[in-house]
Amino acid sequence: MIKKYFVPDEDFENIIQKSIPNKEIIGLNLISTGWTNIVYEAKTKDGDSYFFRFPRDDFWIRTIVKDCEFAKFINGKITYKTSDLILENDNNRFFSMHKKIKGTALTEKMDKLNKEEIETLSYEIADFMNQLHNLSFKRDEIFSCNNIGLNLVDFLDELIELHLDDENKKFWKYNDFKKKDDNCLVHGDFNPGNIIIDENNHISAVIDFGFGGFGNKYFDIARIIGRLPNEYKEPIIRNYEKVSKEKLDYNLLDNEIKIWSDIDSGYINYMRKIGIYK
Repeated sequence: MIKKYFVPDEDFENIIQKSIPNKEIIGLNLISTGWTNIVYEAKTKDGDSYFFRFPRDDFWIRTIVKDCEFAKFINGKITYKTSDLILENDNNRFFSMHKKIKGTALTEKMDKLNKEEIETLSYEIADFMNQLHNLSFKRDEIFSCNNIGLNLVDFLDELIELHLDDENKKFWKYNDFKKKDDNCLVHGDFNPGNIIIDENNHISAVIDFGFGGFGNKYFDIARIIGRLPNEYKEPIIRNYEKVSKEKLDYNLLDNEIKIWSDIDSGYINYMRKIGIYK
């Protein structure tokens, strides 16, 4: 059987060069935080940089396709930028590329912002989520990819079945995660690594919609709060309630934060066991 995914010892420099044939690569850096995909940043002589995501297995190949389709669908429909993803292939193996967006991942600065900067950024985070959660869509028209779960719970069911061991699957069977409605569009993996901020600490872009699909607003709100320092929790909640004009269920939100933490821990444990994440 021919593998459609990528392994760490591939000739990535050659594959990447074919995708940007008119650019001279002067630096190729492996991004160590690429859990789901093998991620490279290619720097070129003319000063540009490009990110390439190579799926680690068949599941993440389908996710790459969904990422491209979701970003394409919401582009121009919300006031926040996304990456202009290009779907590439190497011998019928899909991977994605995009030009580097100017800015810094929030992960690198989230502990360094002052109270005023946190307040401003929390408003923008809440505003992005509210805009996404209120986009109009038709389920049979939103994506051209039909080979992966577009409902976030279905998608996570498959991820957990494939990528967690039996011990770390246990929590999944005893929570009410599946009981929530899937009444809006969600990012699905809304964490600080996927928020790019500019030099003035405003959102420059939101990236990585591979988990994107139909879900519930609490998925995104809990995801971002659970991955940010505690100082962000109150202003994000307050600003989301302000822009949405709706009160949140705090007990439901806290339960959701716990579930996402369990998913992350289980997935990291799995990646450590198979030698991908140290």
